[in-house]
Parts: sequence; C-alpha cells; structure tokens
Amino acid sequence: MKTNPTTAFLYLAICLARVGGLDGEEMRDSRRSSCGRNDDQCFTNWYKSVGVGGFVDEIVSPTNQQNPGFTIDESKLFLSGLTLLTELVDRVYGEGLRARAHGSKWSLNNIAYTDDVVVNSQGLTYRKIGIEDETHVTPEYIDIRNRLAIVQSGVMTTDINKDLSEKSLALSTNAATDGQRLVGAVSTGTHGSAVNYGSMPEFVRAIHIVIPGEHVLIQRASDVVITESFAEWLGGARVINDDTLFNAAVVSFGSFGIIHALIIEAEPLYKLRLQSKQFNYDQVRPVLESLDPSSLGFEGIGSELPFHFEVAINAYRRNNGGCFVRLFEKIAVTDQAFSTQAEGNVFSREGANDTSIDLYEAMGTAFRPAMGLLPSAFLKRRVYGRVLQIVLRNFFKTNQKRLQGASRKPHEWFTSRNNGSPSTTSPIAGTGLEFGVPADRVVEVIEIIFDIVRDDPLAGQIAMRFIKKSSATLGFNKYDLTATVEMSGPYDVVFFRNQGRVRQKIKEAIAASGIPHTYHWGQDFPINDEWVRNAYGSSVDEWKQARLDFLGDAIDTFSNDLLEDLGLYP
Repeated sequence: MKTNPTTAFLYLAICLARVGGLDGEEMRDSRRSSCGRNDDQCFTNWYKSVGVGGFVDEIVSPTNQQNPGFTIDESKLFLSGLTLLTELVDRVYGEGLRARAHGSKWSLNNIAYTDDVVVNSQGLTYRKIGIEDETHVTPEYIDIRNRLAIVQSGVMTTDINKDLSEKSLALSTNAATDGQRLVGAVSTGTHGSAVNYGSMPEFVRAIHIVIPGEHVLIQRASDVVITESFAEWLGGARVINDDTLFNAAVVSFGSFGIIHALIIEAEPLYKLRLQSKQFNYDQVRPVLESLDPSSLGFEGIGSELPFHFEVAINAYRRNNGGCFVRLFEKIAVTDQAFSTQAEGNVFSREGANDTSIDLYEAMGTAFRPAMGLLPSAFLKRRVYGRVLQIVLRNFFKTNQKRLQGASRKPHEWFTSRNNGSPSTTSPIAGTGLEFGVPADRVVEVIEIIFDIVRDDPLAGQIAMRFIKKSSATLGFNKYDLTATVEMSGPYDVVFFRNQGRVRQKIKEAIAASGIPHTYHWGQDFPINDEWVRNAYGSSVDEWKQARLDFLGDAIDTFSNDLLEDLGLYP
C-alpha cells in the first residue's frame, strides 16, 4: 500500500509535536493546513503560514475570456470578467453564503479566507493606462487623464509597473517587492517608505466594487475624478461621491464587496538613487530618536529624511556592524529621458535579478529546518546572528559597491526574482509581524524586542521604515509620521514552532507598554478586538457604520470569522 506523502509528513509532525509539547491550538492549525497544495478545495497562502487557510466549499476563478461568437470593443475586454463577478455575487448572496477574494495570496493571516466561496482574481488582468475620452473625467483631471489607469483586481504590481514605465509614468510609492496584486496590496494598506507621501492607498482615485444587484464606483466627494459617462462605459456602474465611504472602503481587505478594479493616478517617471551602509546600533539609535540622518555621513543628505529611509537590525550583532541603513533619493527624469523611455526600453525582470531580492524570500532560503531545533538560546543567537548578517548584507547591497550611488526606476529596485510569478511559493513556511507606532516611540519598541529576543531568540530581523499618515479610516499608518517595525522569518509547527511563542511575547510586551500601535492588515496580529479598538478608537465605529450603510442586509456576504473576531462585524 502506498503512503500519501502529505499524510506521512503530517504523521511525523504529530509525533514530533507530541514529543515537543505542541499545544492543542497549534495541532488544529497543523491539521487544517495539511490539505494538499494541489487540492482544488484547499486555500493556503503563498508563505504556507501556520493556521492560514483550509478547506473551501467552492473556489471560483473568473477570467476575461470571451464567449465563442461574442465580441466586444477591444478597450472593454474587462466586461466578461465583470459579468461573471456580478453573477457570482448575486448567487452567493441569494444562497446566504459568504465570499472572499484573493490575489497572490500574500496575506499572512485569514483576511482573505472563508470556507464558503473563495474568488481567485488572478485571471482578471485587464489594465489600461490613460483615459482618452475627455467626457470620462472631471475638468480638474482632463489635463492629466493620461496619468490615470484602470487596474483590474488580478493585475500584479510588477505588470502595472512595466506598463506605466513604458508610458514614462510610475507609481508614487511601491511596496518592498512586486509579486502581489495591486488591489490586494492597496486593500491591506501596503506601504513602502515614502516619508512625505504615504502608503499605496493614497494613489487610488476610485474603487469599482461588485455588490448584490449592482456594481458601484466610489470616489471622494472632495476629489471627484470620473463622470457618469465613464461609469456607463464601465458597464453601467452607479457612482457614489462620498469621502467617508471612500476612506473606509479603500483599506477594507475585501469587506465592502468584491473589488473589480481600481482607478489610480500615477506620476511622471522618476528614479531613485541608492546609498546603503552598515553601522553599529549605537550609531543609529540617536538618528532614530531625532530623525536627523546627517550624522551617518551619506553623500548629499542633510538633517531631513530623504524620500525613502529604512533601517534593519541584526539583534545578535547589533553593535558589531549589525545595523543596516538604506536610503533612496528621488530624482526627476527629464522630458528627453521620457521620450527615450517611450522608444521601447522595456524593463526586464532578468536584468534586475542582480540588484533585487525579497526579504521574505531571502529569509526562507537562508534559514534551514535544522536551525529551528538548536537546543539553547546561546546557539540560536550565534547561528541566527550569522545567517541574518549574510541576508541583510545582501538585501541592503552593502556588499555590492558598484550599486552605491546607482540610479534606477523604482520598480527596478523593488522587485525580486521569483515573487513575480503566481506559481511560486515561499521556500519555507513563514510569517511576519509588523507594528505601526508614532515615529518618536520607535526606539522604545526596538529595545523591548531586544530584551525578549536576548533570552528567546527570534529567527528574523527587526526592520524599520517611515511613512506619512494615511487618509484611510483604518489605515495602518495612522500617525502623523508612522514608524513601521517589522519582523519576518520562518514559522512552522515542527522545526520553528517556538517562533510563534516569541512573537506572542512581543505582542504582549508592546500591548503592556502603553505605546500606541497598530498592526499591518496583511500580516500576523492578535486575533481579538481589543487591539483594534485601542488602535483606532471611534474610527472603528465610523468604518463599521459606513460598511453597514453601504451593504445593508448584504453585510454578511462579505464577512468572515476573522472579521468577527476583530470586532469589525456589526
């Protein structure tokens, strides 16, 4: 009799777990996550994260493929996918089911999961740069309508970046890499380190959402971009101009309906000039307190933070060259350069492989299962410290002198080798934890983490970026200047299961400290409503009321268990 490899591995995991004292919750996570990756009734995320996903009654994958004998305007190839979404939503609502949508499955929690109906948006890849018809935009946007883009929910960030570049345009900010779907990145408040701009939701001008019985275009009343004529072109959408609704829906992780598309505004193409260095933590600590980088000796950098400023710390070598600083200065591209770009200088992912690496991917490649079984904190600090030093040196390019001072388009920096393909998966099961805190409290957070990982080492870095406040009601970056503190790394139920315990200690310590904080909606966070209420206060009620007013009795259609656990369900 042949043994199913998945069953055999699960049996081994259970045996090892019993020896190691795996608790009941982790055992349930192990069983739930054991459904096979090729099982068409199973949802798992890209990172194979513990406790994320499980069996699904129905997984639907709409596409824009045309029906035989049915042709439409080439500029409206999205209509088939839109029709399938509207029919699906009506059926789900009529049958009293719940639906959630996913893109690249990069969320490190169950925000995109329900066991009823999961919508795979990866086949909805329509995008269009520029709006030709003047009647489709308001007078304020006529002169820059070439910078508006229609982006369907299955479009990857890497693809819209390339399309924009060919038109001498760029996104105003980017995430650390580009394998996620743009709609998913926006909906969870994904960010880069654009100190004076903010996160990705800030370039959204309108949201096209499918709800029972109709599809709706939502934009701010204070910033009306598209017209009724455009809504008719988009398949007969109803237009709602409402700041409160827009600000709630733009970061709503699929909870206001199934997002079909976004209307975004790009900006003229620019380049980013890289500088990165290694320091001791004691050298960088005063900079984190003052936000004055002038003492670090970067060329041309004064007392103000540049366009992009980030720091990563190897806690086990922090005063032995284990503090890495990377910054980018924003450089305008001339009109002459625009015309050169438009002549066919198309970005090649292959050409960027020597300069780009995703930190999650790097961690997964560097940490091997045996490292999680090291018997003492001393050995873990030694081994983790060595691995992290190698990973961070590669990520921050401090070992590539030829790149210091190099200027490239933003999407040529913020990309990676494998994450641009929806068929890849993380090299090792992993997770990530990311706090948002007021910038003037970031050192306190870092040193709380230092105290914990000294005795209970974490297999991961402590990374910081700085971003402007979000306009979204539940924006992760809710402070005037938000410092993000991120820890990514391996976590499974066998080899690195202790990593869950360490992250839990960190969550509890930050909560007990009284430091105001949020959690990134796309990463790990406590499954309770206390932190949400503490973080957002009355904004929670505003968000819930906007959702209830918009969806009415269809509110349950776009809910899931996690939303209820977080206190975001009326």
